[in-house]
Amino acid sequence: MANEKSRAEQYRDERKARIAKAAKKNASKIEKSTAVRKTVGRVIAIVLAAVIVLGALGLGLSYYGVPQRLIVLGKVGNDQKVTIAEYEYYYMTAYNQLYNMAAQYQQYGYDYGFDTSLAPEDQTGTTQDEDGNEITWSEYLHNQAVAVAQQNKAYYNEAVKAGIKLDKADEQQIENIINDYKEEANPSDTDDTSSDSQRVKYSLNAWLRKLFGGSVNKRFLRKELRIQLLAQKYITERTKELAKGYEQSEIDKTYNADKDTYDMVDFRYYRFANEELTQNENETEADFNTRKAKAEAKVKADAVAFDKVAVNESAFVAEAKKLNSTDESYDVDSSTKTTSALKSDIEQNFSADIAKWLFDSSTKAGAKKMFTDTDAGTYYIILLLQPKHQVDTVSSRHILFKTVDDSNNPLSNEEVAAAKKKAEDTLKEWKSGDKTEESFAALANELTEDTGSNTKGGLYEHQRPGQMVKEFDAWNFDANRKTGDVEIVKTEYGYHVIYFVSKDGKYYNNAIRDSKASEDVSQEAEKLIKGDDYKVYFGKRCVPYAENRMKKKIKSLVELRAANSSSTAS
Repeated sequence: MANEKSRAEQYRDERKARIAKAAKKNASKIEKSTAVRKTVGRVIAIVLAAVIVLGALGLGLSYYGVPQRLIVLGKVGNDQKVTIAEYEYYYMTAYNQLYNMAAQYQQYGYDYGFDTSLAPEDQTGTTQDEDGNEITWSEYLHNQAVAVAQQNKAYYNEAVKAGIKLDKADEQQIENIINDYKEEANPSDTDDTSSDSQRVKYSLNAWLRKLFGGSVNKRFLRKELRIQLLAQKYITERTKELAKGYEQSEIDKTYNADKDTYDMVDFRYYRFANEELTQNENETEADFNTRKAKAEAKVKADAVAFDKVAVNESAFVAEAKKLNSTDESYDVDSSTKTTSALKSDIEQNFSADIAKWLFDSSTKAGAKKMFTDTDAGTYYIILLLQPKHQVDTVSSRHILFKTVDDSNNPLSNEEVAAAKKKAEDTLKEWKSGDKTEESFAALANELTEDTGSNTKGGLYEHQRPGQMVKEFDAWNFDANRKTGDVEIVKTEYGYHVIYFVSKDGKYYNNAIRDSKASEDVSQEAEKLIKGDDYKVYFGKRCVPYAENRMKKKIKSLVELRAANSSSTAS
């Protein structure tokens, strides 16, 4: 029994065991708690890191316009969505057009009403909406963005429904526009200009963000240009469709009621004008006035003498040549002869009095008259060759490779030879393909140096005799000319690869059809826009957000221009 423990000792041992067990259990809990805290800490750290990364990513995505290209701002009709990016694109396009127009007016000393040195919301001046209501310039830009979005979406949808598609020439036009932006963004070192776009080189997407805000990139621009071009094509195709549908009797009735608007005349003219003299440094005012009066008297005497001698066309031509005998490049026909001139053209380029006389039924072929504009100090001797008449018109496409610079000064012999080779290579390229009008139009949009037709596939429709330069004109109006004829023609401006499209009939017929169709398609378009099918629904939350983004963008542009202007001045 001596080895047996007393109850007290047994109790103490059991108590120690319980304490040890409890301690071990608590230790296990502490370990688990510590592990949990470590795990939670790691999770929190990961979450915080993710938040930071996502925040930075969100800012980056926002900077590059990803959310704006996805978030729908509103709709045109039931199914044409308008994203924030599209709204911003239209808004900035409207601002750039407004800015450029106001700057152009300012350059010529006119006030357009928009201050280019201020952001739109900072201007006290106002403008008017289409209903004549006074609005701020910020409201104007918003209205323009909404209106263009509505028109583009509506006409695009109508084009899709009508089965209208873009052709090769249209696709080439889109590429040309994108390439123009590329050249603006990354100009060659030989460009001689001080504009901001030429001082700094950008990637294309960076340049587009600069022009239109952070939402626009190359992919977005191409998509938007396709929508715009298809919308424009719908209007063009619809106009052509309507033009064909009018009864000939209706066209003739319109012509017979107002022949002076659609008839034309041929005439020769010679102009004498006073020179603008300035007072010499040591010349008295009296002496200057005497010299000025003497010079003006001589101009008048020369005009009277020409009028007396030029009794008929041959005498008119001989006297004109005599007065310009020292000019080896003088061409009497291109300098004095005007053919197929409309009354409106004469009123604009000469005077209303001259137009009235030429179109008077009592003025016969061979009649001559001198017209004096005392205020302008000019004298015109006008000889009527052919009274009011109609002419046949033609349509053709061309690709121009220039042999003169922008001031019409001749290029070097090497550059002229290069222009000729380009024309020959272009003709070979077209002949090696499918040899269609569509493929020619695509080449014209890609290659032509004629800015008047480089977005129209080189097309000039319903040309009148005398409207183009004489060599171009002579080729077009050759009696044997037929659709599909292609040839290189040299003119004073360069080498033209010309594709003959069609003989179009009398001028008045096409002019009246086009005029009526334009009026009717405008009424159709207005009805379409104001109808129920293409109503605009814009979300109230997103519009202020998008507007504020544009206001900040424009304000930063204005501040940047001001800073650049200050640094340039200093």
